[in-house]
Amino acid sequence: MIQSQGFLNHVLDGITAFAQQHLAERRSHQERMAFLHKAIEQVVDASEPRIRLVGNYPEKLADAVETALHHSESVLRQLPAAVTLSGYAWARDPQVNAFFATAADVRIALSESARIRAFFAENAGPECFALLLMVKRESETFGTVLEGEMLVREVRQIQVSFSQHQLFFPVASEAELRLELKQRMLVFLATRAHERINELRTGRGALEEQRRQLQAQLRAWRMQGHGLHPLLSSADADERRLAELEQRLIRTEEDLAVARKQLGTLDDYLKQVLLVLSQPETYLRVQPLSLRLNRLGIRLGADSPEPGETLSLIELASLEEQRIGTLVRFGREELLPDVI
Repeated sequence: MIQSQGFLNHVLDGITAFAQQHLAERRSHQERMAFLHKAIEQVVDASEPRIRLVGNYPEKLADAVETALHHSESVLRQLPAAVTLSGYAWARDPQVNAFFATAADVRIALSESARIRAFFAENAGPECFALLLMVKRESETFGTVLEGEMLVREVRQIQVSFSQHQLFFPVASEAELRLELKQRMLVFLATRAHERINELRTGRGALEEQRRQLQAQLRAWRMQGHGLHPLLSSADADERRLAELEQRLIRTEEDLAVARKQLGTLDDYLKQVLLVLSQPETYLRVQPLSLRLNRLGIRLGADSPEPGETLSLIELASLEEQRIGTLVRFGREELLPDVI
């Protein structure tokens, strides 16, 4: 009897565990679908809102949006933990020291950011997390290096510096920042789809205008044949000119037919969005960047015996100008008193 009771309890425990696991998986799936639905609507808003008129547009977009989200997650996994910014860190952390020329520059960069001031004005928390973007500059210089036991002068060196510091997406925790960046990257891809659609529209408009001009030139040229123009010019030259215009018009009409097919219906607009989201690595290019620098910002080779530190950063190549980025954290006390 005791053995039977124990077996029954074991079975019931197993059923309970299975039910709990199933419930947890179902809840996770529902949360995932809710997040995906929100992401789809963000994509539609940022790319082409009219594709909501396409039947079952959420289902048609779901796989491409998930592909874009997976790419964003992959990018975020390359981002190291947030670097602490402070005057104290500038003196001790090689990364912060490389980013800013002086400890005072750290506080100035934080204090001059309107986004950071607004965050602390609206939030009572003591700390802020944000994405720091900078421009990396490399300049050639000459210095002295130690090669073995010999001091060699006038050696060509590359000095690395960072400027144009900008802080984006301030939030209260690193988890929030990573989630914010994930959503921002998705919207960034959607805006690339919007730009692609606009480029196709512009190209189609240019072809339509070119066709109108060629048609007008042909009409004018043919009308000249009913006047005195044939008496004043070579017939062979006129025929060559007429044939050339006709060929140009044919090619333009063929190109225009292709351009119209690309955006002929709202389904075609949807296809353009799918094209971008399904190839996120083409439009959102983020790659890890490793730099080994000495305390003076001189770039060191991997085999250099000179003391140096390796900086782990990311390089964003999808913006108008390449930017170097890293996650950062800092306290309210790092802002200058007159801007807190």
